[in-house]
Amino acid sequence: MIRFFQMSILIFSLMGGFRDGLSLAEAGDSLKMGYIDAQRVLDNTKLGKKAKANLEEYVKSREKVLELERKDLKELEEALAKQSALLSLEARKDKQEEYQSKLEQFQKKVLDLNREVQDKQLELIKGFRRELEEIVKKIAEKDGYAFVLDKDSVSGNILYAKESFDLTNLAIAELDKAAK
Repeated sequence: MIRFFQMSILIFSLMGGFRDGLSLAEAGDSLKMGYIDAQRVLDNTKLGKKAKANLEEYVKSREKVLELERKDLKELEEALAKQSALLSLEARKDKQEEYQSKLEQFQKKVLDLNREVQDKQLELIKGFRRELEEIVKKIAEKDGYAFVLDKDSVSGNILYAKESFDLTNLAIAELDKAAK
């Protein structure tokens, strides 16, 4: 559905040129398009490698904290198993509750860490994406590209488009007119 919508917009944009008296052949010759593979750019540029390295360093620092807590939890579990037979029923119950509480806290920290890592990843990717979009815009304007598409098959975002191809205001006006 999204691909159909994107292709419809592209076709509609191309038709905008036909209103100005261009033939299909002329529009094809004058419309310069290109694409990039943003993932390959991320994987193969200094900026992308730096972003990935920063994320890995961030993850490792958080994992070290978790590893210490995991070790403490395991030691508590082992001590509880060894002492279980020697402890009174009440003392064993208290130790089990302490262990259970620490286990739940640890599990919560793991979830929090996962959220933090996802947030950090999103922050780094957004920063990289902004930089990439600025570069793509410079290239497109310098070399006369009307559109530069992202090869990413999931998002399929347009990274740059000449403002003259922006049909947003027309679409808004048509939708408002149809809503009356």
